[in-house]
Amino acid sequence: MNTLRYSLKWRLVLSITCAFVLIWAVAFAWLYYNIEQKMTETLDERLSASAHMVARLLGQIPIQQLTHAAEPVVSELNNPDLIACVVSVIKLNVVLDHSVVAQTKGAPTQLAQQPEGFRTWVEQGVSWRSFTLRQGQIQVVAAEKVLLREALLTEILKSILWPLCLTLLLCVALILWIIKKEFKSIEQTAQVLQNYQEQSVDNMSLVYQLDSAKFPSELQSFVENISSLFARLQHSLENEKNFSAYAAHELRSPLTAIKINVQLSQILAQQYSSDKKLMTSLAEAEQSILRYQHLLEQLLLLSKTEHQRADQQVELRLSLVLEQILQELNVLYPNIEQQITVDWASLNTIYISEQALKIVLFNVIENALKHAQSREKIEIRQKNKTVIIEDYGIGLAPQEINLATQRFWRKSAQTQGYGLGLALTQALMQQYNYRLRIYSKSEGGLLVELDFE
Repeated sequence: MNTLRYSLKWRLVLSITCAFVLIWAVAFAWLYYNIEQKMTETLDERLSASAHMVARLLGQIPIQQLTHAAEPVVSELNNPDLIACVVSVIKLNVVLDHSVVAQTKGAPTQLAQQPEGFRTWVEQGVSWRSFTLRQGQIQVVAAEKVLLREALLTEILKSILWPLCLTLLLCVALILWIIKKEFKSIEQTAQVLQNYQEQSVDNMSLVYQLDSAKFPSELQSFVENISSLFARLQHSLENEKNFSAYAAHELRSPLTAIKINVQLSQILAQQYSSDKKLMTSLAEAEQSILRYQHLLEQLLLLSKTEHQRADQQVELRLSLVLEQILQELNVLYPNIEQQITVDWASLNTIYISEQALKIVLFNVIENALKHAQSREKIEIRQKNKTVIIEDYGIGLAPQEINLATQRFWRKSAQTQGYGLGLALTQALMQQYNYRLRIYSKSEGGLLVELDFE
Protein backbone atom coordinates (compact mmCIF):
# COMPACT_ATOMS: atom_id res chain seq x y z
CA MET A 1 0.00 0.00 0.00
CA ASN A 2 1.46 3.33 -1.09
CA THR A 3 1.62 6.09 1.51
CA LEU A 4 1.63 9.78 0.73
CA ARG A 5 4.94 11.37 1.63
CA TYR A 6 5.12 14.99 2.64
CA SER A 7 7.66 17.42 4.06
CA LEU A 8 7.01 18.48 7.65
CA LYS A 9 8.95 21.69 7.01
CA TRP A 10 6.91 22.69 3.98
CA ARG A 11 3.69 21.59 5.64
CA LEU A 12 4.49 23.89 8.56
CA VAL A 13 5.32 26.77 6.20
CA LEU A 14 2.09 26.20 4.28
CA SER A 15 0.03 26.05 7.47
CA ILE A 16 1.49 29.29 8.87
CA THR A 17 1.14 31.02 5.49
CA CYS A 18 -2.50 29.93 5.21
CA ALA A 19 -3.11 31.22 8.72
CA PHE A 20 -1.52 34.57 7.79
CA VAL A 21 -3.57 34.78 4.59
CA LEU A 22 -6.78 33.95 6.44
CA ILE A 23 -6.14 36.52 9.18
CA TRP A 24 -5.15 39.20 6.70
CA ALA A 25 -8.15 38.41 4.49
CA VAL A 26 -10.47 38.93 7.46
CA ALA A 27 -8.59 42.10 8.39
CA PHE A 28 -8.76 43.34 4.80
CA ALA A 29 -12.52 42.67 4.62
CA TRP A 30 -13.03 44.54 7.90
CA LEU A 31 -10.80 47.36 6.61
CA TYR A 32 -12.74 47.51 3.34
CA TYR A 33 -16.04 47.79 5.18
CA ASN A 34 -14.79 50.53 7.49
CA ILE A 35 -13.08 52.53 4.74
CA GLU A 36 -16.20 52.34 2.60
CA GLN A 37 -18.36 53.58 5.46
CA LYS A 38 -15.95 56.37 6.41
CA MET A 39 -15.46 57.42 2.79
CA THR A 40 -19.22 57.51 2.20
CA GLU A 41 -19.68 59.68 5.28
CA THR A 42 -16.83 62.00 4.24
CA LEU A 43 -18.00 62.41 0.66
CA ASP A 44 -21.59 62.90 1.82
CA GLU A 45 -20.34 65.65 4.12
CA ARG A 46 -18.59 67.21 1.12
CA LEU A 47 -21.86 67.15 -0.85
CA SER A 48 -23.67 68.68 2.09
CA ALA A 49 -20.97 71.34 2.53
CA SER A 50 -21.11 72.22 -1.17
CA ALA A 51 -24.89 72.60 -1.09
CA HIS A 52 -24.79 74.68 2.10
CA MET A 53 -22.08 76.91 0.65
CA VAL A 54 -24.12 77.63 -2.49
CA ALA A 55 -27.30 78.16 -0.46
CA ARG A 56 -25.51 80.53 1.92
CA LEU A 57 -24.14 82.64 -0.93
CA LEU A 58 -27.47 82.79 -2.76
CA GLY A 59 -29.57 83.31 0.35
CA GLN A 60 -28.45 86.95 0.57
CA ILE A 61 -29.69 87.72 -2.96
CA PRO A 62 -33.30 88.71 -3.70
CA ILE A 63 -35.35 86.14 -5.60
CA GLN A 64 -35.83 88.54 -8.52
CA GLN A 65 -32.07 88.81 -9.06
CA LEU A 66 -31.36 85.14 -8.40
CA THR A 67 -31.23 84.07 -12.04
CA HIS A 68 -28.35 86.41 -12.84
CA ALA A 69 -26.53 85.97 -9.53
CA ALA A 70 -26.69 82.15 -9.28
CA GLU A 71 -24.87 81.39 -12.51
CA PRO A 72 -21.41 82.68 -11.42
CA VAL A 73 -21.69 80.87 -8.08
CA VAL A 74 -22.64 77.54 -9.65
CA SER A 75 -20.02 77.88 -12.39
CA GLU A 76 -17.33 77.48 -9.74
CA LEU A 77 -18.44 73.82 -9.47
CA ASN A 78 -18.28 73.24 -13.27
CA ASN A 79 -16.27 70.00 -13.26
CA PRO A 80 -18.06 66.89 -14.57
CA ASP A 81 -15.64 64.66 -12.66
CA LEU A 82 -16.44 66.29 -9.33
CA ILE A 83 -19.81 67.67 -8.25
CA ALA A 84 -22.92 68.45 -10.30
CA CYS A 85 -25.17 71.17 -8.89
CA VAL A 86 -28.65 72.54 -9.65
CA VAL A 87 -30.21 75.67 -8.10
CA SER A 88 -33.97 76.09 -8.40
CA VAL A 89 -36.81 78.12 -6.94
CA ILE A 90 -39.59 76.23 -5.20
CA LYS A 91 -43.17 77.27 -4.60
CA LEU A 92 -45.47 75.35 -2.30
CA ASN A 93 -42.73 72.67 -1.96
CA VAL A 94 -43.05 71.85 -5.67
CA VAL A 95 -40.13 72.23 -8.07
CA LEU A 96 -41.34 73.73 -11.35
CA ASP A 97 -39.52 72.98 -14.61
CA HIS A 98 -39.05 76.66 -15.40
CA SER A 99 -37.83 77.38 -11.84
CA VAL A 100 -34.27 76.06 -12.41
CA VAL A 101 -32.12 79.16 -12.30
CA ALA A 102 -28.62 77.61 -12.63
CA GLN A 103 -26.90 74.26 -13.06
CA THR A 104 -23.45 72.89 -13.80
CA LYS A 105 -22.47 71.40 -17.11
CA GLY A 106 -23.23 67.69 -17.43
CA ALA A 107 -25.71 67.68 -14.57
CA PRO A 108 -28.33 64.89 -14.87
CA THR A 109 -31.80 65.95 -16.00
CA GLN A 110 -33.53 64.47 -12.93
CA LEU A 111 -31.27 66.20 -10.45
CA ALA A 112 -33.72 69.01 -9.63
CA GLN A 113 -36.53 66.52 -8.87
CA GLN A 114 -34.66 64.68 -6.09
CA PRO A 115 -36.29 64.70 -2.64
CA GLU A 116 -34.68 66.41 0.32
CA GLY A 117 -31.69 64.77 1.97
CA PHE A 118 -29.31 62.08 0.71
CA ARG A 119 -30.32 59.64 -1.99
CA THR A 120 -28.71 57.20 -4.45
CA TRP A 121 -30.41 56.87 -7.83
CA VAL A 122 -29.74 55.89 -11.45
CA GLU A 123 -30.14 57.87 -14.66
CA GLN A 124 -29.28 56.38 -18.06
CA GLY A 125 -27.27 53.60 -16.47
CA VAL A 126 -25.17 55.94 -14.33
CA SER A 127 -25.50 55.81 -10.54
CA TRP A 128 -25.58 59.13 -8.66
CA ARG A 129 -25.37 60.13 -5.02
CA SER A 130 -27.13 63.42 -4.29
CA PHE A 131 -27.94 65.77 -1.40
CA THR A 132 -30.90 68.13 -1.58
CA LEU A 133 -31.05 71.25 0.61
CA ARG A 134 -34.06 73.58 0.84
CA GLN A 135 -33.77 76.99 2.47
CA GLY A 136 -36.85 79.14 2.03
CA GLN A 137 -37.68 79.28 -1.66
CA ILE A 138 -34.22 78.15 -2.76
CA GLN A 139 -33.40 74.50 -3.42
CA VAL A 140 -29.82 73.43 -3.97
CA VAL A 141 -29.04 69.87 -5.13
CA ALA A 142 -25.41 68.66 -5.19
CA ALA A 143 -24.55 65.26 -6.64
CA GLU A 144 -21.61 63.17 -7.78
CA LYS A 145 -21.19 59.90 -9.66
CA VAL A 146 -21.01 56.74 -7.57
CA LEU A 147 -18.44 55.45 -10.07
CA LEU A 148 -16.00 58.15 -8.95
CA ARG A 149 -16.47 57.08 -5.35
CA GLU A 150 -15.82 53.46 -6.28
CA ALA A 151 -12.67 54.43 -8.21
CA LEU A 152 -11.41 56.38 -5.22
CA LEU A 153 -12.15 53.44 -2.92
CA THR A 154 -10.32 51.09 -5.30
CA GLU A 155 -7.23 53.30 -5.33
CA ILE A 156 -7.22 53.49 -1.55
CA LEU A 157 -7.53 49.71 -1.23
CA LYS A 158 -4.76 49.16 -3.79
CA SER A 159 -2.45 51.41 -1.80
CA ILE A 160 -3.17 49.17 1.20
CA LEU A 161 -3.20 45.82 -0.60
CA TRP A 162 0.21 46.05 -2.29
CA PRO A 163 2.16 46.65 0.94
CA LEU A 164 0.07 43.90 2.52
CA CYS A 165 1.07 41.41 -0.21
CA LEU A 166 4.70 42.49 0.02
CA THR A 167 4.60 42.02 3.77
CA LEU A 168 3.11 38.56 3.27
CA LEU A 169 5.98 37.56 0.97
CA LEU A 170 8.51 38.90 3.45
CA CYS A 171 6.79 36.98 6.25
CA VAL A 172 6.87 33.75 4.22
CA ALA A 173 10.58 34.25 3.52
CA LEU A 174 11.21 34.95 7.20
CA ILE A 175 9.20 31.88 8.21
CA LEU A 176 11.22 29.75 5.78
CA TRP A 177 14.48 31.05 7.19
CA ILE A 178 13.42 30.49 10.80
CA ILE A 179 12.07 26.98 10.14
CA LYS A 180 15.15 26.03 8.11
CA LYS A 181 17.37 27.21 10.95
CA GLU A 182 15.35 25.39 13.61
CA PHE A 183 15.09 22.22 11.50
CA LYS A 184 18.82 22.11 10.85
CA SER A 185 19.47 19.70 13.71
CA ILE A 186 16.64 17.43 12.57
CA GLU A 187 17.94 17.43 9.00
CA GLN A 188 21.41 16.54 10.23
CA THR A 189 19.99 13.59 12.14
CA ALA A 190 17.98 12.50 9.10
CA GLN A 191 21.10 12.74 6.94
CA VAL A 192 23.04 10.58 9.38
CA LEU A 193 20.28 7.98 9.38
CA GLN A 194 20.04 8.14 5.60
CA ASN A 195 23.75 7.45 5.28
CA TYR A 196 23.48 4.46 7.63
CA GLN A 197 23.27 1.95 4.77
CA GLU A 198 26.44 3.39 3.24
CA GLN A 199 28.47 2.88 6.39
CA SER A 200 30.32 -0.24 7.37
CA VAL A 201 30.05 -1.72 10.83
CA ASP A 202 33.41 -0.16 11.77
CA ASN A 203 32.04 3.33 11.07
CA MET A 204 28.77 2.83 12.91
CA SER A 205 30.09 4.95 15.78
CA LEU A 206 29.51 8.00 13.58
CA VAL A 207 25.82 7.15 13.59
CA TYR A 208 25.05 6.54 17.23
CA GLN A 209 27.46 9.04 18.78
CA LEU A 210 25.08 11.96 18.28
CA ASP A 211 25.50 14.81 20.75
CA SER A 212 22.01 15.25 22.20
CA ALA A 213 23.09 18.51 23.88
CA LYS A 214 23.11 20.19 20.45
CA PHE A 215 19.44 19.40 19.92
CA PRO A 216 16.34 21.16 21.27
CA SER A 217 15.00 19.77 24.53
CA GLU A 218 12.00 18.28 22.70
CA LEU A 219 14.35 16.12 20.59
CA GLN A 220 16.98 15.18 23.15
CA SER A 221 15.10 12.11 24.37
CA PHE A 222 14.54 10.96 20.79
CA VAL A 223 18.22 11.41 19.87
CA GLU A 224 19.39 9.61 23.00
CA ASN A 225 17.10 6.66 22.27
CA ILE A 226 18.25 6.55 18.65
CA SER A 227 21.89 6.59 19.76
CA SER A 228 21.22 3.81 22.24
CA LEU A 229 19.42 1.78 19.58
CA PHE A 230 22.33 2.08 17.16
CA ALA A 231 24.79 1.18 19.88
CA ARG A 232 22.88 -2.03 20.59
CA LEU A 233 22.54 -2.66 16.87
CA GLN A 234 26.27 -2.30 16.32
CA HIS A 235 26.98 -4.63 19.21
CA SER A 236 24.57 -7.20 17.78
CA LEU A 237 26.05 -6.91 14.28
CA GLU A 238 29.57 -7.28 15.61
CA ASN A 239 28.57 -10.39 17.56
CA GLU A 240 26.92 -11.90 14.49
CA LYS A 241 29.91 -10.99 12.34
CA ASN A 242 32.29 -12.57 14.85
CA PHE A 243 30.08 -15.64 15.07
CA SER A 244 30.13 -15.99 11.28
CA ALA A 245 33.91 -15.72 11.25
CA TYR A 246 34.29 -18.26 14.08
CA ALA A 247 31.76 -20.58 12.48
CA ALA A 248 33.57 -20.39 9.16
CA HIS A 249 36.86 -21.27 10.82
CA GLU A 250 35.48 -23.95 13.14
CA LEU A 251 33.34 -25.66 10.51
CA ARG A 252 35.44 -25.34 7.38
CA SER A 253 38.50 -26.97 8.90
CA PRO A 254 36.73 -30.12 10.20
CA LEU A 255 34.75 -30.51 6.98
CA THR A 256 37.92 -30.19 4.92
CA ALA A 257 39.67 -32.76 7.12
CA ILE A 258 36.75 -35.18 6.89
CA LYS A 259 36.60 -34.70 3.12
CA ILE A 260 40.32 -35.48 2.80
CA ASN A 261 39.95 -38.60 4.97
CA VAL A 262 36.99 -39.80 2.93
CA GLN A 263 38.88 -39.28 -0.31
CA LEU A 264 41.88 -41.18 1.11
CA SER A 265 39.53 -43.94 2.21
CA GLN A 266 38.15 -44.11 -1.32
CA ILE A 267 41.65 -44.46 -2.74
CA LEU A 268 42.56 -47.19 -0.23
CA ALA A 269 39.29 -48.97 -0.79
CA GLN A 270 39.88 -49.00 -4.54
CA GLN A 271 43.36 -50.49 -4.01
CA TYR A 272 42.70 -53.05 -1.27
CA SER A 273 38.98 -53.75 -1.38
CA SER A 274 36.35 -54.34 -3.99
CA ASP A 275 33.38 -54.08 -1.65
CA LYS A 276 30.76 -52.13 -3.61
CA LYS A 277 28.79 -51.22 -0.46
CA LEU A 278 31.88 -49.64 1.05
CA MET A 279 32.54 -47.64 -2.12
CA THR A 280 28.91 -46.51 -2.24
CA SER A 281 28.97 -45.42 1.40
CA LEU A 282 32.16 -43.45 0.90
CA ALA A 283 30.73 -41.77 -2.21
CA GLU A 284 27.57 -40.84 -0.31
CA ALA A 285 29.69 -39.49 2.55
CA GLU A 286 31.64 -37.34 0.10
CA GLN A 287 28.42 -35.98 -1.40
CA SER A 288 27.10 -35.17 2.07
CA ILE A 289 30.29 -33.29 2.89
CA LEU A 290 30.00 -31.32 -0.35
CA ARG A 291 26.39 -30.42 0.48
CA TYR A 292 27.32 -29.24 3.96
CA GLN A 293 30.19 -27.20 2.55
CA HIS A 294 27.75 -25.61 0.10
CA LEU A 295 25.30 -24.96 2.97
CA LEU A 296 28.06 -23.33 5.02
CA GLU A 297 29.10 -21.12 2.10
CA GLN A 298 25.48 -20.03 1.54
CA LEU A 299 24.99 -19.19 5.23
CA LEU A 300 28.19 -17.15 5.32
CA LEU A 301 27.29 -15.40 2.07
CA LEU A 302 23.78 -14.61 3.34
CA SER A 303 25.21 -13.17 6.56
CA LYS A 304 27.75 -11.12 4.61
CA THR A 305 25.06 -9.84 2.24
CA GLU A 306 22.83 -8.60 5.06
CA HIS A 307 25.60 -6.88 7.01
CA GLN A 308 27.61 -5.20 4.28
CA ARG A 309 26.73 -2.58 1.73
CA ALA A 310 26.28 -3.46 -1.92
CA ASP A 311 29.27 -3.62 -4.23
CA GLN A 312 29.60 -1.03 -6.94
CA GLN A 313 27.17 -1.50 -9.81
CA VAL A 314 28.51 -2.02 -13.31
CA GLU A 315 26.84 -2.49 -16.67
CA LEU A 316 26.73 -6.20 -17.50
CA ARG A 317 25.63 -8.07 -20.58
CA LEU A 318 23.12 -10.58 -19.31
CA SER A 319 23.80 -13.06 -22.12
CA LEU A 320 27.48 -13.45 -21.18
CA VAL A 321 26.77 -14.01 -17.49
CA LEU A 322 23.92 -16.41 -18.26
CA GLU A 323 26.17 -18.53 -20.48
CA GLN A 324 28.62 -18.96 -17.59
CA ILE A 325 25.81 -19.90 -15.19
CA LEU A 326 24.39 -22.50 -17.58
CA GLN A 327 27.84 -24.04 -17.99
CA GLU A 328 28.22 -24.34 -14.21
CA LEU A 329 24.74 -25.82 -13.85
CA ASN A 330 25.39 -28.30 -16.65
CA VAL A 331 28.04 -29.92 -14.45
CA LEU A 332 25.48 -30.52 -11.68
CA TYR A 333 22.48 -31.15 -13.94
CA PRO A 334 23.60 -32.81 -17.19
CA ASN A 335 21.69 -32.16 -20.42
CA ILE A 336 19.93 -29.06 -19.10
CA GLU A 337 20.29 -27.45 -22.52
CA GLN A 338 17.45 -29.72 -23.63
CA GLN A 339 15.26 -28.46 -20.79
CA ILE A 340 16.13 -24.74 -20.67
CA THR A 341 14.99 -22.42 -23.46
CA VAL A 342 16.59 -18.97 -23.57
CA ASP A 343 15.34 -16.07 -25.68
CA TRP A 344 18.82 -14.73 -26.35
CA ALA A 345 17.54 -11.92 -28.58
CA SER A 346 15.62 -10.36 -25.68
CA LEU A 347 18.61 -10.26 -23.33
CA ASN A 348 20.01 -6.80 -22.70
CA THR A 349 22.28 -5.07 -20.21
CA ILE A 350 21.57 -4.50 -16.51
CA TYR A 351 23.35 -2.68 -13.68
CA ILE A 352 24.55 -4.77 -10.74
CA SER A 353 27.77 -6.32 -9.50
CA GLU A 354 28.85 -9.39 -11.47
CA GLN A 355 29.18 -11.59 -8.39
CA ALA A 356 25.67 -10.70 -7.19
CA LEU A 357 24.15 -11.35 -10.62
CA LYS A 358 25.80 -14.76 -10.85
CA ILE A 359 24.47 -15.78 -7.43
CA VAL A 360 20.96 -14.52 -8.21
CA LEU A 361 20.72 -16.27 -11.59
CA PHE A 362 22.31 -19.47 -10.29
CA ASN A 363 19.92 -19.76 -7.35
CA VAL A 364 16.74 -18.97 -9.29
CA ILE A 365 17.54 -21.31 -12.20
CA GLU A 366 18.70 -24.08 -9.84
CA ASN A 367 15.50 -23.65 -7.84
CA ALA A 368 13.49 -24.13 -11.04
CA LEU A 369 15.53 -27.23 -11.94
CA LYS A 370 15.04 -28.76 -8.48
CA HIS A 371 11.36 -28.11 -8.05
CA ALA A 372 10.16 -28.46 -11.64
CA GLN A 373 9.71 -31.97 -12.93
CA SER A 374 12.68 -32.96 -15.02
CA ARG A 375 10.61 -33.44 -18.16
CA GLU A 376 9.13 -29.92 -17.99
CA LYS A 377 10.82 -27.04 -19.78
CA ILE A 378 12.17 -23.82 -18.28
CA GLU A 379 12.02 -20.54 -20.21
CA ILE A 380 14.33 -17.55 -19.65
CA ARG A 381 13.72 -14.15 -21.24
CA GLN A 382 14.05 -10.44 -20.55
CA LYS A 383 11.40 -7.74 -20.83
CA ASN A 384 12.76 -4.22 -20.48
CA LYS A 385 14.77 -4.38 -17.22
CA THR A 386 13.02 -7.48 -15.87
CA VAL A 387 14.49 -10.98 -16.20
CA ILE A 388 11.80 -13.69 -16.25
CA ILE A 389 12.43 -17.36 -15.35
CA GLU A 390 9.34 -19.46 -15.98
CA ASP A 391 8.93 -23.18 -15.33
CA TYR A 392 6.04 -25.56 -15.85
CA GLY A 393 6.61 -27.87 -12.91
CA ILE A 394 4.55 -28.59 -9.81
CA GLY A 395 4.63 -24.96 -8.64
CA LEU A 396 3.53 -23.61 -5.26
CA ALA A 397 0.19 -22.99 -3.62
CA PRO A 398 -0.75 -19.30 -3.22
CA GLN A 399 -0.22 -19.48 0.55
CA GLU A 400 3.28 -20.89 0.00
CA ILE A 401 4.49 -17.98 -2.15
CA ASN A 402 5.32 -15.77 0.85
CA LEU A 403 7.14 -18.66 2.52
CA ALA A 404 9.38 -19.36 -0.47
CA THR A 405 11.88 -16.62 0.43
CA GLN A 406 12.10 -17.51 4.12
CA ARG A 407 15.25 -19.18 5.36
CA PHE A 408 15.27 -22.99 5.50
CA TRP A 409 11.73 -23.27 4.13
CA ARG A 410 11.18 -26.20 1.80
CA LYS A 411 8.00 -27.43 0.19
CA SER A 412 8.56 -30.92 1.58
CA ALA A 413 11.22 -32.92 3.36
CA GLN A 414 11.93 -34.80 0.14
CA THR A 415 12.79 -31.58 -1.67
CA GLN A 416 16.47 -31.13 -2.37
CA GLY A 417 18.39 -28.18 -0.97
CA TYR A 418 18.28 -26.31 2.32
CA GLY A 419 15.83 -23.50 1.62
CA LEU A 420 18.44 -20.75 1.39
CA GLY A 421 18.67 -20.06 -2.34
CA LEU A 422 15.67 -17.75 -2.72
CA ALA A 423 16.32 -16.14 0.68
CA LEU A 424 19.83 -15.23 -0.48
CA THR A 425 18.47 -14.05 -3.83
CA GLN A 426 15.95 -11.75 -2.18
CA ALA A 427 18.60 -10.35 0.18
CA LEU A 428 20.88 -9.52 -2.75
CA MET A 429 18.08 -7.93 -4.77
CA GLN A 430 17.02 -5.78 -1.81
CA GLN A 431 20.62 -4.76 -1.22
CA TYR A 432 20.63 -3.12 -4.66
CA ASN A 433 17.07 -1.77 -4.26
CA TYR A 434 15.77 -4.24 -6.83
CA ARG A 435 12.78 -6.56 -6.46
CA LEU A 436 12.19 -10.30 -6.58
CA ARG A 437 8.64 -11.34 -7.43
CA ILE A 438 7.27 -14.90 -7.47
CA TYR A 439 3.95 -15.86 -9.05
CA SER A 440 2.17 -19.20 -9.02
CA LYS A 441 0.58 -19.98 -12.38
CA SER A 442 -2.87 -21.48 -12.58
CA GLU A 443 -1.74 -24.06 -15.16
CA GLY A 444 1.14 -25.12 -12.92
CA GLY A 445 4.68 -23.95 -12.35
CA LEU A 446 6.24 -20.72 -11.16
CA LEU A 447 7.03 -17.41 -12.81
CA VAL A 448 9.92 -15.58 -11.16
CA GLU A 449 10.64 -11.96 -12.05
CA LEU A 450 13.95 -10.26 -11.28
CA ASP A 451 13.15 -6.57 -11.58
CA PHE A 452 16.34 -4.55 -12.15
CA GLU A 453 14.50 -1.25 -12.78
